[in-house]
Amino acid sequence: MVSKPFLLLLLNNAAALRLPLYRTPHSVLEANRAALVLPHVRMDDIQQTKPDSGVLLVDRPEFVCSFEIPKKGISEYGTVNMKFKPLLATESELVVVRYDLPFGLSAEPKGRVAVVTADGKEGGEKVGDILRFTLKWNQNEPSMFDICKCLERRLENSWDQCVQALVTNDGTYADQIVLIFERPIE
Repeated sequence: MVSKPFLLLLLNNAAALRLPLYRTPHSVLEANRAALVLPHVRMDDIQQTKPDSGVLLVDRPEFVCSFEIPKKGISEYGTVNMKFKPLLATESELVVVRYDLPFGLSAEPKGRVAVVTADGKEGGEKVGDILRFTLKWNQNEPSMFDICKCLERRLENSWDQCVQALVTNDGTYADQIVLIFERPIE
């Protein structure tokens, strides 16, 4: 048992040091929680700015093109009317190519675009062109497949999806393929 003078001395020293003697763990927790209360932050309080990415924004007119969907036999599918923004900040032109099937195309993914690596037939794609769209068949339903949008997702199989869209042009539903390229103007 502790003697009274020792306990009194202990209490006097504790008071001089300002130590809380009778705090329970629960009361210590409450004291700390009260000291850490911060005002609520709302999403509207956070400034929404994007860091400068160094990308040059250019207001260029949209590309516009129109062509008939290739047919086979007496089947007719109609006309495609397209309007889309150029990818390049520098001057570029739209090149619409129609090839008889089977055809050859040398292109590879470079970042978020598919770039032509070897010139095609006369009047067709050239090295450095960007493959933008290809005709894609889903059974007997034609559509235009956006190559750049697919590659921009950067999935593990994005390039495989682009190749799959190209090989749907196997001659079953049409005898030709339509490819759309964006060509930089030097």
